[in-house]
Amino acid sequence: MKAPKYLAAMAVLSVQAPVHAQTAPVLQPIKPWVVHFDDTECYAERTYGTSADPVILGFRPSPSGNSYELLLAHKRPAPKFAQQLEGSVDFGGGPTKAWLLRYATPGDEPYRVDKFRIDARAMAQASTAATVGLHVAKGPAERFALLSMPGVLATLSKCNEDLRRYWNMTEVGEKSIATPARGDVRRVFTDKDYPDEASTEEGEAQFLLFIDEKGAIAACHVLKPSGIPAMDGMGCQVIRQRARFKPAMDAQGKSMRSSVVTPPVIWRLYG
Repeated sequence: MKAPKYLAAMAVLSVQAPVHAQTAPVLQPIKPWVVHFDDTECYAERTYGTSADPVILGFRPSPSGNSYELLLAHKRPAPKFAQQLEGSVDFGGGPTKAWLLRYATPGDEPYRVDKFRIDARAMAQASTAATVGLHVAKGPAERFALLSMPGVLATLSKCNEDLRRYWNMTEVGEKSIATPARGDVRRVFTDKDYPDEASTEEGEAQFLLFIDEKGAIAACHVLKPSGIPAMDGMGCQVIRQRARFKPAMDAQGKSMRSSVVTPPVIWRLYG
């Protein structure tokens, strides 16, 4: 899993897990938590398993904090094209159903990544959970020991606060914007964009875009997920490739960083 570039710092939470015989089926960490502070996202990861067969568990909150992505990366064969699969996440209180997207990372040694999404309420269980179980339909469940989670979640929350400040999403930042960023995402979609993995499903999503001083889309985040990962992934892909924006301006006419919430992107089947 490729680590993002740094904006400010890297926080390392170095409490190691004790190994108990009764938790043998539970994968134990071999490295401490690492929280990355990037200019477009916040991300925590920890390596489990062995150095010969590492497994990386990651948590990535949306900038709004309303949902979390849970990412599981193995050095295993991955599909050529992304696959949408049924799955679940369990912090010990019972499984939460969660569709996931399985894909390969680029590079000479690609990882197979399973990306789950859950809402903030389900993720709140992680603060007191001893383990987390991730399950993909028709495959074995995997369970990971969780330690230092209150500190990890607090660090991610602080990172998100910095991220919102950086992109002028705070009250002070929004007041400094005299002219909002302008662009149109309504006309960038075509019928051919309907993802093959969701060819029998319908959904509606909204996205949060980070627009830099040049009008480029620096990041696309799922603000209101459709519940269909293939649709959410395709939505961001199309918007980033085709949408064009003019940057926000301050009162002196100087361009500045800002965020844009898209109108709903509705995927409907006809015929």
